[in-house]
Amino acid sequence: MGDLMQVNSESTNTSPRDPGRVSTPLLLSRFIRMDIWEGLHNLKTRLGIARLADVVPDALEEPDSPLARQARELVEQLSPSYLANHVFRTFYFGMAIAQRNKLTIDRELFYLAAVLHDLGLTDAFAQEPGSFEWVGARKAREFCIEKGLNAQRADLLYDAIALHSSVCIANKREPEVAMVHYGAGCDLLGLRFDEIPPDTMARAMDCYPRENFKASFCQCLDHQVQLKPNCHIAGHMGLGMAKRVHATPFSE
Repeated sequence: MGDLMQVNSESTNTSPRDPGRVSTPLLLSRFIRMDIWEGLHNLKTRLGIARLADVVPDALEEPDSPLARQARELVEQLSPSYLANHVFRTFYFGMAIAQRNKLTIDRELFYLAAVLHDLGLTDAFAQEPGSFEWVGARKAREFCIEKGLNAQRADLLYDAIALHSSVCIANKREPEVAMVHYGAGCDLLGLRFDEIPPDTMARAMDCYPRENFKASFCQCLDHQVQLKPNCHIAGHMGLGMAKRVHATPFSE
């Protein structure tokens, strides 16, 4: 994953298609590049070359628009608590990382993408054809369009959800796309963990406990791989992503 300061602020005109299971050599090269880039970013931060900004507490407030409330209600209705808590922590961590890296972000749109990003893993949609990221992106876009979100913002929401597990791709996109990737990646893999201030971390954990998240989420992904052996996340799991999840700084 590249330096956050290089995130592209320009939209693409075509939404990404579901690639299915990416070949092992290609995916392995992406993970290696991710580790190198993240290591360089962390080194720049420790050396003071990249200076992180403070987190403004008000930026972490969850939007209270009608659509944000409806999205929250949908997630709470469809998701087991460990999964719902994960997507809400994704918002906290993604907003904190955006703040620290001085990125301008559409807070409501990012919130919608963050909390809806795992719809494809819920029982309501888990068995639909296609990789769960793209299933969830489609369902989230349909839901938000129905509730009044305009097409341009809905397209960006779709991309943020569809690409959230796409290593070395999502981080190069708009801040809203990149921060779903980094927010979820922080909670799952420890990406940019050291950039989350202790008070922000405590707030996220108090509001949305992990509830044996590592084991529950890995079991959920294993189930996806069993249902859809050629889905996108199957490649990640085949390269031992579950071990990376269990090795993160979080206790559970």
